[in-house]
Amino acid sequence: MKATYGQLLMREDGLTPAETYYYSTSWGYGSDAHVWKTGNADQYDYIIPRHLNRQEMELVLAASGETAAEAAETGVGDLTREDVFAAAIRTTNPGDFEAGEGWYRWSYTVTRLDPAILLQQLEKRYEANDQLVLTQDGEDYISAPIRSFTEIYELTVLTRGAGGVADELLIETDRGTYKVISEHNIRYVLCDGVTQVKRQDGTLVSMNSLLPSGFFIIEIAKEGEAVVGYSLTGGGFGHGVGMSQNGARSMAAEGYSAREILQFFYAGCSVEEIYDDTEAD
Repeated sequence: MKATYGQLLMREDGLTPAETYYYSTSWGYGSDAHVWKTGNADQYDYIIPRHLNRQEMELVLAASGETAAEAAETGVGDLTREDVFAAAIRTTNPGDFEAGEGWYRWSYTVTRLDPAILLQQLEKRYEANDQLVLTQDGEDYISAPIRSFTEIYELTVLTRGAGGVADELLIETDRGTYKVISEHNIRYVLCDGVTQVKRQDGTLVSMNSLLPSGFFIIEIAKEGEAVVGYSLTGGGFGHGVGMSQNGARSMAAEGYSAREILQFFYAGCSVEEIYDDTEAD
């Protein structure tokens, strides 16, 4: 702590402290503040969905200003496209800083879907924010109480946000079709509280109420028209916004400085000396 006493990460104007959001582990890419569905997400334009890759790190450190932001666009392509994201999450990249982490890739297989549990999860998220769980009404989606259902006909990721995070989930049932909005709500609704996550190192981890991340693809199993199970192939742990803790640890282990790591995760920001370190004695 003494080594960084009096230092503060400032936004590009040099006057405003940066809000340094962080999470545990990336799947190779991060996201941005739009995942939280708040009206002020654009204020955090310094949090860029970077590729947490050694090549990307060198590009960012060699760049400045707009070039640094453009460097974040290198990688596999447009991860908001389902086909691009699906191809990427099914593979691993040894150049990614966290490729050796257990949470870098994971799978989650519900062999017997219980519609009653999913209904309960939907109702809870509707009660928490009725604007983020919507009911189809003709061609529109409206806020309305969830109708009790006994069968599920479809589970589909409708849209993805920066870095490929699931942003909208479609749930079609025998009593209506619902749209679940935000990575947090999607992680909550699809977690049955019983199924364990299998990490890439083979370890099994219980997830009581929330999936590890919103970076996943979904494959469903059907009997007739009804969905009876589903399998997720995913990666990362946490919301994906800001600094990956395991990513930063790996960067530091490879010799990158704290300033360089912060520059990578918080574009345009700089570390400023706010207090004289002699005051710490």
